[in-house]
Amino acid sequence: MSTTLWRLLPSSAGAAQDELAGAEALLTGLQAVPRAALRWYESPAPALVIGSGQKLIEVDLAACAAAGVSLHRRASGGSAVLFVPGLLMQDLVLPLNHPLALSDVSESYRWLGAIWAEVLGNVGVPAAPISVPDAREDTRTLGSLLRRACFVGRSPYEIIATGRKLVGFSQVRRRHGMLFQVGVYTRWPGADLASLLRFAPDDAESLTARVVGLDELLPTPPAPAALMRAFAEVMDMRHGANLVPDDWREDELMAMHAALPRYAPISLVAPET
Repeated sequence: MSTTLWRLLPSSAGAAQDELAGAEALLTGLQAVPRAALRWYESPAPALVIGSGQKLIEVDLAACAAAGVSLHRRASGGSAVLFVPGLLMQDLVLPLNHPLALSDVSESYRWLGAIWAEVLGNVGVPAAPISVPDAREDTRTLGSLLRRACFVGRSPYEIIATGRKLVGFSQVRRRHGMLFQVGVYTRWPGADLASLLRFAPDDAESLTARVVGLDELLPTPPAPAALMRAFAEVMDMRHGANLVPDDWREDELMAMHAALPRYAPISLVAPET
């Protein structure tokens, strides 16, 4: 197996607006340098990030304001994700000519699911990717209200542990490459998310029960640094990917700055009717 060099950008823990713009900059950077890259980030303050086409009526703006939760809209589809301390997130970008950049949207997650299942197994968490048929059947039977929360749904090759979702994926595709976004919670804030999305008590209970955090699976959840190391080791072993630390380039920093207005906080004042 030949070794390939991946850029490893600095880990960060910024405001949701900054981190969302960072993902955009990483994808835009493929135009100048078509090379696989990866970064890790967290959120020090709570933020509700809704899907690109999600309706604001699904969000309880007053509850967000009362809880000190900012509201943002991301570039990828799907529905709401709650950024909180303890949510470890990962962005990976691939140029279109990369061997892992598959044209089939569902199958493009297969390698990522296999990597994450092995990473979690290496830190003591038995987990496995969900199959395509199981994911599609789950989507078919999922209630419309639960669809408001991205982590509650199940896409092919996302990671399941003890029958519940542990690691979520999403992706954005552009002419010059694709962005994969990954998230795993130390503690699943299901009740908090339900309160921000106008869930009735029964639906809130279902939302909470469908997802699991690392704290429910291990007495001492692995630190983010341990997951990062384990991921690098498995990527090297399975795909010959050598993650080489690198800094943001000037063109990426410019793209990040240009993208900031797109991800600015949405007003939490309900429009007059």
